[in-house]
Amino acid sequence: MVRTLERADRKERPEAPERSGDSRDRTVRKVEDFVWFLIAAVSILIFVRFILLLFGARTGVPFVDFWYNLTAPLIAPFAGMFGTIDTFNTYTGQRIEIESLVAIVIYALIGYLIVLGVRLFRREPRSE
Repeated sequence: MVRTLERADRKERPEAPERSGDSRDRTVRKVEDFVWFLIAAVSILIFVRFILLLFGARTGVPFVDFWYNLTAPLIAPFAGMFGTIDTFNTYTGQRIEIESLVAIVIYALIGYLIVLGVRLFRREPRSE
Protein backbone atom coordinates (compact mmCIF):
# COMPACT_ATOMS: atom_id res chain seq x y z
CA MET A 1 0.00 0.00 0.00
CA VAL A 2 1.45 3.32 -1.07
CA ARG A 3 0.66 6.44 0.90
CA THR A 4 1.10 9.94 -0.32
CA LEU A 5 2.13 12.51 2.19
CA GLU A 6 1.17 16.10 1.73
CA ARG A 7 2.49 18.90 3.79
CA ALA A 8 -0.13 21.17 5.24
CA ASP A 9 2.34 24.02 5.69
CA ARG A 10 3.24 24.03 2.04
CA LYS A 11 2.46 27.38 0.50
CA GLU A 12 1.96 28.16 -3.15
CA ARG A 13 4.82 30.04 -4.71
CA PRO A 14 3.88 33.19 -6.54
CA GLU A 15 4.77 33.05 -10.21
CA ALA A 16 7.95 34.85 -11.14
CA PRO A 17 7.50 37.88 -13.38
CA GLU A 18 8.26 37.14 -17.01
CA ARG A 19 11.61 38.41 -18.18
CA SER A 20 12.16 39.70 -21.69
CA GLY A 21 14.69 36.94 -22.33
CA ASP A 22 12.07 34.29 -21.60
CA SER A 23 9.77 35.55 -24.33
CA ARG A 24 12.70 35.69 -26.73
CA ASP A 25 13.63 32.10 -25.86
CA ARG A 26 10.03 31.05 -26.45
CA THR A 27 10.02 32.80 -29.83
CA VAL A 28 13.29 31.11 -30.81
CA ARG A 29 11.84 27.72 -29.84
CA LYS A 30 8.75 28.41 -31.96
CA VAL A 31 10.95 29.30 -34.95
CA GLU A 32 12.95 26.09 -34.43
CA ASP A 33 9.73 24.06 -34.31
CA PHE A 34 8.48 25.74 -37.49
CA VAL A 35 11.74 25.00 -39.35
CA TRP A 36 11.61 21.34 -38.27
CA PHE A 37 7.96 21.18 -39.37
CA LEU A 38 8.87 22.52 -42.83
CA ILE A 39 11.75 20.08 -43.19
CA ALA A 40 9.53 17.17 -42.14
CA ALA A 41 6.81 18.22 -44.59
CA VAL A 42 9.27 18.55 -47.49
CA SER A 43 10.89 15.22 -46.63
CA ILE A 44 7.52 13.46 -46.52
CA LEU A 45 6.50 14.96 -49.88
CA ILE A 46 9.73 13.81 -51.50
CA PHE A 47 9.58 10.38 -49.85
CA VAL A 48 6.06 9.78 -51.18
CA ARG A 49 7.35 10.72 -54.65
CA PHE A 50 10.18 8.23 -54.21
CA ILE A 51 7.73 5.48 -53.22
CA LEU A 52 5.40 6.26 -56.14
CA LEU A 53 8.30 6.00 -58.57
CA LEU A 54 9.65 2.89 -56.87
CA PHE A 55 6.35 1.07 -57.29
CA GLY A 56 5.88 2.34 -60.85
CA ALA A 57 2.89 4.64 -60.38
CA ARG A 58 1.68 5.63 -63.82
CA THR A 59 1.42 9.19 -65.03
CA GLY A 60 -1.99 10.08 -66.33
CA VAL A 61 -3.60 9.26 -63.00
CA PRO A 62 -4.66 12.62 -61.49
CA PHE A 63 -3.23 11.94 -58.03
CA VAL A 64 0.13 10.74 -59.39
CA ASP A 65 0.39 13.69 -61.79
CA PHE A 66 -0.48 16.08 -58.98
CA TRP A 67 2.17 14.57 -56.72
CA TYR A 68 4.89 14.60 -59.38
CA ASN A 69 4.09 18.21 -60.30
CA LEU A 70 4.02 19.24 -56.63
CA THR A 71 7.42 17.77 -55.89
CA ALA A 72 9.16 18.54 -59.19
CA PRO A 73 10.46 21.96 -57.99
CA LEU A 74 11.89 20.31 -54.86
CA ILE A 75 13.82 17.76 -56.91
CA ALA A 76 14.82 20.13 -59.75
CA PRO A 77 18.11 21.31 -58.14
CA PHE A 78 19.25 17.69 -57.98
CA ALA A 79 18.02 16.48 -61.38
CA GLY A 80 20.73 14.80 -63.42
CA MET A 81 23.12 14.76 -60.50
CA PHE A 82 24.20 11.20 -61.22
CA GLY A 83 24.25 11.41 -64.99
CA THR A 84 22.44 8.71 -66.85
CA ILE A 85 22.23 5.93 -64.31
CA ASP A 86 19.60 3.65 -65.78
CA THR A 87 17.30 2.72 -62.92
CA PHE A 88 14.12 2.56 -65.01
CA ASN A 89 12.47 -0.80 -65.61
CA THR A 90 10.70 -0.55 -68.97
CA TYR A 91 8.47 -3.54 -68.26
CA THR A 92 7.04 -2.46 -64.88
CA GLY A 93 7.65 1.31 -65.00
CA GLN A 94 9.52 1.19 -61.70
CA ARG A 95 12.32 3.64 -61.13
CA ILE A 96 14.72 4.33 -58.30
CA GLU A 97 15.14 8.10 -58.17
CA ILE A 98 18.39 8.56 -56.29
CA GLU A 99 18.00 12.33 -56.56
CA SER A 100 14.98 12.13 -54.23
CA LEU A 101 17.02 10.46 -51.52
CA VAL A 102 19.81 13.01 -51.91
CA ALA A 103 17.26 15.84 -51.76
CA ILE A 104 15.86 14.52 -48.47
CA VAL A 105 19.33 14.41 -46.93
CA ILE A 106 20.35 17.85 -48.24
CA TYR A 107 17.12 19.52 -47.10
CA ALA A 108 17.48 17.93 -43.65
CA LEU A 109 21.06 19.23 -43.38
CA ILE A 110 19.99 22.72 -44.48
CA GLY A 111 17.21 22.66 -41.89
CA TYR A 112 19.65 21.59 -39.20
CA LEU A 113 21.98 24.46 -40.10
CA ILE A 114 19.09 26.93 -39.97
CA VAL A 115 18.07 25.66 -36.53
CA LEU A 116 21.65 26.00 -35.32
CA GLY A 117 21.68 29.58 -36.60
CA VAL A 118 18.39 30.36 -34.88
CA ARG A 119 19.69 28.91 -31.62
CA LEU A 120 22.36 31.61 -31.57
CA PHE A 121 19.59 34.01 -30.60
CA ARG A 122 18.56 31.95 -27.58
CA ARG A 123 19.53 33.46 -24.28
CA GLU A 124 21.78 31.11 -22.36
CA PRO A 125 21.94 31.30 -18.55
CA ARG A 126 25.10 32.93 -17.33
CA SER A 127 27.08 31.34 -14.55
CA GLU A 128 27.98 33.81 -11.86
